[in-house]
Amino acid sequence: MNKASFYHFVLNERGAKNEYGIFAEAVFNDLMFPKDTSDFHIISTYIEEYGSGDMSLSIFDQLYEKYTEWQKF
Repeated sequence: MNKASFYHFVLNERGAKNEYGIFAEAVFNDLMFPKDTSDFHIISTYIEEYGSGDMSLSIFDQLYEKYTEWQKF
């Protein structure tokens, strides 16, 4: 089972030429992004309150779903 935080998971999407890549780049550039947690509510609340326009909640939901599937392996 993978134990990496959501932040570390999403960095794998950096450089992708799609909405996931844009989201990942915004997360990487946000120095205050909660890097050490995997808690859905903490991350989604942060994005709602402090996230940039490139941190779409719908993209976050999709990436978080991929993250939970990835954690199973």
